[in-house]
Amino acid sequence: MLVNERKLERGIIVFCNWAVFGIIGLTFLLEGVATDAYLTGLAGIIGIVAGFIGHMVINVVFDQAFSLGETALGLAVFAISILTFVLNWIFVGLSKTDFLIGLTLLSILVTGFFVYLSTRYGIRGAFNRFDVKSQRRSRRKG
Repeated sequence: MLVNERKLERGIIVFCNWAVFGIIGLTFLLEGVATDAYLTGLAGIIGIVAGFIGHMVINVVFDQAFSLGETALGLAVFAISILTFVLNWIFVGLSKTDFLIGLTLLSILVTGFFVYLSTRYGIRGAFNRFDVKSQRRSRRKG
């Protein structure tokens, strides 16, 4: 199989993974917020986590990491989620259930991010990816 075909195949599978788990997760999450049902919102969060886990499994099967575009999209969605949550909390006022759903989602996403980094690169390797001084030192040596 050609490299481009393999990359295309991976892209289609990733898209299908997120089409299923992302839509299901987002639907339950929004329904939980709309009806003040924590368990429904939690089901949505589980759907989103399942999409992320599925994406990681696809990466292992295809022996690839997250692409720069996937990483940028994930960080952008995360930033928009935080901004939306904070703005709604400050200006609109959230019910206790909506606040708990949002807090649960954001805390699980942050935890998942750190777990992914530590399992992918190890604790020291994950720290070094963000430590600018160590990156400069390694460039000077190499």
